[in-house]
Amino acid sequence: MEEKVILSGKEYIVVDETYYPVIKENHHEEMGGGYWIEKMEGGEQVLIPAIKMPKMIDERALRMFGKARLKFLKENKIEDYEQMLLEGTLQEHLDKIEDQAIEFITKEKPKMMEPWGLTKELQSEDFLKYAGLMKNLDMTLDRMAMEQIIWV
Repeated sequence: MEEKVILSGKEYIVVDETYYPVIKENHHEEMGGGYWIEKMEGGEQVLIPAIKMPKMIDERALRMFGKARLKFLKENKIEDYEQMLLEGTLQEHLDKIEDQAIEFITKEKPKMMEPWGLTKELQSEDFLKYAGLMKNLDMTLDRMAMEQIIWV
């Protein structure tokens, strides 16, 4: 139920105990923010910004590229990190980046195997050499994913 009230000469619309000013005077209000009434020890009432706690991310659920992206954001793009954290979109972003990196590696690996000499013949003739080259290719693809997807 909506009602209009005037507090300290300013008009508010009240929705579910949250006070939204009719005339917006600051960034919080322009972004749709409202206020809650808090009663102080002396009996006076004050308006405090109604700010929802950001949706926390589950770092244990992150895989390699998601963790790397999170670290990169915290160290190099703190504004983007804080914005996504406050909007509750950080977990979704990290999952999307993880998926993009894995998709990149999945697409590129078959294209790069033959130029790297990773053939069925080598696998059957000299498995240790094949395994070493494969490990190098995997590490190179990981690095490429980091440079092209994670660290941007």
